[in-house]
Amino acid sequence: MKRILILGAIVVVATGGVLAVVSRFMGPPSSRVDYPYVCRDCKAVFPLAEIKADYRNYRVPKGAPSDSIVHCLRCNKGWAFPVTKCEVCGTERILYLCKDTRCPKCFPEAAEAARKEGVNVLFQQP
Repeated sequence: MKRILILGAIVVVATGGVLAVVSRFMGPPSSRVDYPYVCRDCKAVFPLAEIKADYRNYRVPKGAPSDSIVHCLRCNKGWAFPVTKCEVCGTERILYLCKDTRCPKCFPEAAEAARKEGVNVLFQQP
């Protein structure tokens, strides 16, 4: 009987240790996601982590085409757009600045649509 209790305790402790190690490295997926945002007006660049730091920073402008667009944390009036990297060619582009959100390098139609709208969707780090 004593052996069974000791064996059970060892199994519980070992399982707890494994879960602790796995949860430390796994974490919720949203906590590991981070990418830059760029303001259309003041051109400020700030990380998603700053928006996540305080829920009050997440303010979607009225009429924004996506809930990923927020008020700029720097100038507090411009719209800040998320920047993403193309999975095919690695080009960084500003999402939702143009109606066609595809990569302008992989899809010439997307580049043409941005030109027609008068915007540059390619992201350049300041």
